[in-house]
Amino acid sequence: MTEHDYGSAPKPGAVDAAAARIQQLEDEVKELTTELSQLKVSQVLFHRFCVSDKDILFYTRFTSRDVFCYFWEAIQPSASMVVYWSKAQKKGQTFEPLSPSPTRRLQLVDEFFLFCCRVAAGLQEKVLADMFQVSVSTVSRVVITWANYLYLLLGSLPIWMSKQQVKNTMPSKFVQYSPDVRVVIDCTEVRCQNPSSLTLQSEVFSSYKNTTTFKGLIGIAPCGAVTFVSSLFTGSISDRELTERSGLLDLLEPGDGCMADKGFTIEKLLADRGATLIIPPFKMTAQFTKEDALKTQAIARLRILVERAIRRVKEYRIWQHTVPLTLSGTVNQLWTVCCVMTNFQGPLDLKGYIPVE
Repeated sequence: MTEHDYGSAPKPGAVDAAAARIQQLEDEVKELTTELSQLKVSQVLFHRFCVSDKDILFYTRFTSRDVFCYFWEAIQPSASMVVYWSKAQKKGQTFEPLSPSPTRRLQLVDEFFLFCCRVAAGLQEKVLADMFQVSVSTVSRVVITWANYLYLLLGSLPIWMSKQQVKNTMPSKFVQYSPDVRVVIDCTEVRCQNPSSLTLQSEVFSSYKNTTTFKGLIGIAPCGAVTFVSSLFTGSISDRELTERSGLLDLLEPGDGCMADKGFTIEKLLADRGATLIIPPFKMTAQFTKEDALKTQAIARLRILVERAIRRVKEYRIWQHTVPLTLSGTVNQLWTVCCVMTNFQGPLDLKGYIPVE
């Protein structure tokens, strides 16, 4: 009996090709299994934590599931090109062209949801790592990446309203008491970690808050929309210097009115731009005249709008904790994103806050 009775022996090349094919199929199975497990985690997370609009508001600060979905659909095309921050740093050192990150531990929408949970709900990185079944370093990388991406995306939106836009959306009580107002401004502060350097401590120490802070300027239109957000400065800066360095003055035009409280000694700065400062009148005699009293009350009640806008920003719970110095390189991006995203919560309710007859 010859060997041909049992069939021809396989060629060595065919064996190698078959082994390679088997290995390829095994790799594909592993990859699909990983994707399937990640998809299951994603579905469980979204449905478990976002059952109702109240849940959506808590975890993302969007007012409803529909608003969250509309926002996501708007940013998804550009978000798909996002490069992880760590990869961008490495590429920046080699000056090589960037390409989108090919592999992700989470689906893209999950990354955005994770970012919202960190910023809006204020969940710590360890908690998020357990929720999303990733490492703490991955959570940190995702948060930094999305903070920078949304900062660039939302920062490109023309939120500063033209004179005509301000006029068209101005509530009737503003027309009655302050028809020339273009922007209502105020400063606010967020606590930051106390640095070890005595020099830095003196710079970030706020005498007003009696602690170390970052300080920023926010401006809103009379309709309540946030139209200006400054960078964050050290807490020792004065309201006047912050206003001067923020870039707000470059946006004002002759005839504009800027409403603020009495702490803003910026009348000369505004006058150089042809703008006017609208503040409550100072008491020159033993008591206010009836006209000054009414004007003080009107301006004070109108200014409450900017305080309510700031409160919306502070409802992003990341600001309810002391900002660690490890976030100092990203804190401006996070602050700007939170301020601009409040505009997606809809207009402020003016009832009860505008002057009455």
